[in-house]
Amino acid sequence: MDLAIKKLNKKYGKRKIQVYNGKKLFGEITEFCHWISLDPKERENKEITLENCMKLRKIAMENLWWLLHTDNLDEDVTEEEAWKEKVERWDKGHSYGADNKSLFFPGEYEIALNSINNKYN
Repeated sequence: MDLAIKKLNKKYGKRKIQVYNGKKLFGEITEFCHWISLDPKERENKEITLENCMKLRKIAMENLWWLLHTDNLDEDVTEEEAWKEKVERWDKGHSYGADNKSLFFPGEYEIALNSINNKYN
């Protein structure tokens, strides 16, 4: 399955990633409560599969900086330092409903951290 992405809305808080399987909408990734929200559109027998959700989640991690960063930075901090701090907070579970458990699945932390290098794609 060859998936393609389309990034919509440049304004922070309204950004969305649409994922296509050919010309068919496979799913959408948005921001919800300062984290990701996955909406699989392509279903098998009207059921959402874990496999499809994990494909969307991988795309979300690869594009997390574009989806969730903010331009509001302190003057004393570089963009990279601010991003690393934000990713570390998510890794420590500092988010609504996370109960101090990492929001990342195994292997996702590094992908999310490196997503800053994917900001213009």
